[in-house]
Amino acid sequence: MTFTCRKCLHRSSHKISKQAYHHGTTLITCPGCKNRHLISDHLKIFSDKSITLEDILREKGQMLKKGSLDAEGNVEFWDDNSGSK
Repeated sequence: MTFTCRKCLHRSSHKISKQAYHHGTTLITCPGCKNRHLISDHLKIFSDKSITLEDILREKGQMLKKGSLDAEGNVEFWDDNSGSK
């Protein structure tokens, strides 16, 4: 996962497992400002319902862009957000 922190504008990449994202509670710490970003919360620690990054961004009127990174470092975005090419 690659994202830009909205607090300090630091761009960073992190690896999380599918198991953690889809079944656990996942936080990522920004290496720039040390702010913690909620990525998913299926254990309902921070909310009364299960929530993912897609849900959080949708509530703010934003969209998550999904894609893949090849060996040369090129990013290919998926048009339909289905997670497949």
